[in-house]
Amino acid sequence: MPSFSYKAYGARGTVETGQLDSPSEAAAYQTLKALGLTVVELHEGAAVAPLPWWKRDISLGNGRLPLADQAALAEQMATMLRVRLPALEMLRILAQGAGKTETREKLERTARLVAEGMPLAQAFAQAGPKVAPVFLSLLRAGALSDALPEQLTDLARLLRLQEQLRGQVATALLYPAILVAAAVAVMLIVALTLAPALAPLFQGEGREMPGSLAFFLGLGNLIRGWWWLIVPGVLASGVAASLGLRAGWGRVAFRLPLFGPLMRDAALLALVRSLALMLKAGRPLAEALRGMVDADPVGPFAPDLRAAVAALEGGGRAHVALAEGGRLPPLVRELFRVGEEANALVPVLEALAQSVQGQMDQSTQRLLRLLTPILTLIIGGAVGALVYSIMGAVLSINDLAF
Repeated sequence: MPSFSYKAYGARGTVETGQLDSPSEAAAYQTLKALGLTVVELHEGAAVAPLPWWKRDISLGNGRLPLADQAALAEQMATMLRVRLPALEMLRILAQGAGKTETREKLERTARLVAEGMPLAQAFAQAGPKVAPVFLSLLRAGALSDALPEQLTDLARLLRLQEQLRGQVATALLYPAILVAAAVAVMLIVALTLAPALAPLFQGEGREMPGSLAFFLGLGNLIRGWWWLIVPGVLASGVAASLGLRAGWGRVAFRLPLFGPLMRDAALLALVRSLALMLKAGRPLAEALRGMVDADPVGPFAPDLRAAVAALEGGGRAHVALAEGGRLPPLVRELFRVGEEANALVPVLEALAQSVQGQMDQSTQRLLRLLTPILTLIIGGAVGALVYSIMGAVLSINDLAF
């Protein structure tokens, strides 16, 4: 059946793109119209190449459901499938219970496609909420077996573990972020309030200001005169970094002295768990690795995974390509080789995930214990030096009277 790529506007004005399998372009247009979409582009074949990041619409997220919502959706679907509820009825119940309007609309569209005879996995991929690729892979694999409820339960457990993992990394980064924000706030208060209040005392007497006071006075003048350019510049830099430099930042972040190993272990743990789940669901290794690439196409391990997929499709072995790439840790590459040669990748990956999880827990606790005193001393010393320099300027006012 031909596949049609489309661009359309939803009921709330959101831009939606995707692909739809349909016998003809007219049928595809009618299907999209029935889904409540206003079609602006529709053509047969693959989607056009993505626009460069500087031409894309600015978005604060990737449109994917949060991990907690995906886990809840997987658990609800598993419960309904266990009692043999038809897919159409299940989707209608899920749509009624959806908390977000966008999620409810997409589940209703999925239900319309299923009512027209489209398989659940295909309808969910074309019109459903945006979920992780492993979610869609399990739906496709489950259509051929009765193990889908158990697989969705495992998926929900995996998604909650990934959410917990992100929480651990965020916790490790939160404390330094708060201290840095506090230090910046103190500098802004001094530059914009205290320094301008003290400067006239020296200027009126024709005396030279202390160097620290002159620095903060100049900083305050710079912020007041160019704030209209500084603020948009900072925001634009953040948007550019998030849209265009993600892959490069991933490589740089893994080399950070304290946070690099933690972030590398987090990415590795998510990869190993997802791959084990897809293999456990019966997906071929090449398809499972391709799903990992689709989940994070610019991730730090994506080039090696693409090479492994190419090797498998060419009749080779995945562990050879992974060893040549060298991005995965040596222990992971060796265990992958053992698991692939013994046809026992699932238990090997599950054991590896437990090992990486334990190592990451220890690294997180060690990092938090180390960061607390170090950052307290650094930020405290910086604030103390700032207060000392300002107090020196205040005390030097006494010299103006003599």
